[in-house]
Amino acid sequence: MEQSIKIERRFAIIDEWLLDLDISDRAIRLYAVLARYADNDTHKAYPSRETLAQRLRCSKASVDRAAQELVDCHAMTKKQRHNSSIVYTLQVSSPMMRGVLTHDEGGSSPVQRGVLTTDDLTRTTELEPKERELLNSQFDQFWSVYPKKNDKATAKRSFEKALKRVSIDEIIAGAERYRDDPNREQAFTKNPSTWLNADAWGNEPLPVRGRKLTNAENAALLAQKYREREQTKAIEAPDVDFSAMLKGVQ
Repeated sequence: MEQSIKIERRFAIIDEWLLDLDISDRAIRLYAVLARYADNDTHKAYPSRETLAQRLRCSKASVDRAAQELVDCHAMTKKQRHNSSIVYTLQVSSPMMRGVLTHDEGGSSPVQRGVLTTDDLTRTTELEPKERELLNSQFDQFWSVYPKKNDKATAKRSFEKALKRVSIDEIIAGAERYRDDPNREQAFTKNPSTWLNADAWGNEPLPVRGRKLTNAENAALLAQKYREREQTKAIEAPDVDFSAMLKGVQ
């Protein structure tokens, strides 16, 4: 008796340009899951946040954060519909490739369409690594200056966004001022991503904080008070023998 085994294989294809983006593993996994729900022509997907959270084994808030990463790097767009559901539109070509930019229906960021020439592909291959190398160098400069080293990957994403709002020189100068501020306390120093997201390079100097005096400072104050007390005693009760003076007068 002949036996047959039927295996149903399901998979989602991930383009290599997506793997090269500076995004979290969860964001890449979210893209792969959305690709399984997306229409082949429009690239739109409509799964609920609950469904995505279940597929990704995470909370809905984590889904939202991963989705925002994909939106920020132009890997997809998202739009809230009137019935409170969300439409996700996947980008199927690298955002670095040139083409005709059109606003897709309901999209929150441009979707690239158009025929890519050999010149386009050559330019992308040559320029993208250089731009990434420059960004890495600028971030390393910021990281060496900033006084708190927490959540480096998150800080790098915030740094890249900040460069779209202000120059690298202003960021570095602001970080140096914050580092050298005499009223900054390490326990209250902001995380680098928080500092960058708040455009804190333009902040005024920190207010003066009260602090506990050192033992040496306390000893100096006590010595000063002792000297002042002795001087006061000398003025109030001078060491003069008035009776001897009067005898001399007689």
